[in-house]
Amino acid sequence: MQQFAYKSYRRPLHTSLRTAHGRWREREGIIVRLEDESGRVGFGEIAPIPWFGTETLVEAEELCRKFGDKVEAAMLDNVPERFGCVRFALAQARGPQDGSAAPNRLPVAALLPAGHEAVSILKGKLEAGFLAFKWKVGVGAVDDELVLFDDLLAELPAHAKLRLDANGAWNHRQAARWLERCADRPVEFIEQPVAPAEEDTLLGLAEDFPVLLALDESVVRLAEARRWQGLGWPGLFVIKPALAGPLAELTEWISSTKADVVISSAIETVLGRSAILHAALSGTLTQRALGFGPGAVFGDRRWDGPVIGPVADASCIAVNPGEELWIALN
Repeated sequence: MQQFAYKSYRRPLHTSLRTAHGRWREREGIIVRLEDESGRVGFGEIAPIPWFGTETLVEAEELCRKFGDKVEAAMLDNVPERFGCVRFALAQARGPQDGSAAPNRLPVAALLPAGHEAVSILKGKLEAGFLAFKWKVGVGAVDDELVLFDDLLAELPAHAKLRLDANGAWNHRQAARWLERCADRPVEFIEQPVAPAEEDTLLGLAEDFPVLLALDESVVRLAEARRWQGLGWPGLFVIKPALAGPLAELTEWISSTKADVVISSAIETVLGRSAILHAALSGTLTQRALGFGPGAVFGDRRWDGPVIGPVADASCIAVNPGEELWIALN
């Protein structure tokens, strides 16, 4: 039997994010606290994104209420798989939180906003040392964004990489037009070109064009990534671990199947982010640039944690940040 408690949070984003799903202005989530019979305390973060396909915050809070203030291990073990964010947080709170340094270093992909601002942001990120970039597309008209695409490529050094993220906003015709334009261009991959429901279209585009494609909204949970792998998906998997479920399960799947994975942020706080970065920098999840380059998410050190620059290493991982956030929510 363990003592269980939780607190909800709502934090405005330092800079709102414009995506194909609309403007994202604030982050809501839950911090959970578990204390075992020996007095060991662990914290975890539930950071759902309902429009992305996760459980809702209301559903997560209802599950937390059902746990009560004392919970048996069996109840924690039997959380349904569709509650990927809750399962991630509970595994984090129950797992080791010793803060030991992760040995590796990985490049980080800087996030470029949708629209004309992307060009000026790219220049600043290049000066800061970033060499991998993720640009949000599918927000404006295709013709306008294709012009901006050429402008971005004109500024991009030969050794840099550009990722495009459509958030499933294109139809088949629009996606094909983009894929034709991207052929023989320095595009690392195109992320979620059409909606998750368009499975035949996704498979067809991956077969018909040489540009590497990646699934994101299609693989919110690990079970969905496994299913797409079974369908013979030839591209990448962009996984947001905070949404996918326990980190140990994700690590085992990648290790056993050699899946080509990009690890991406779900705009979680320093609590969830530090656990994910620790796993990624251990070398067990990916060798590709990490999708953790949106900058200061909240504009508050307690919630953002250490600054992440062009390269992530052990200095980006906060040691046991849960207690500070727990106190901040009092």
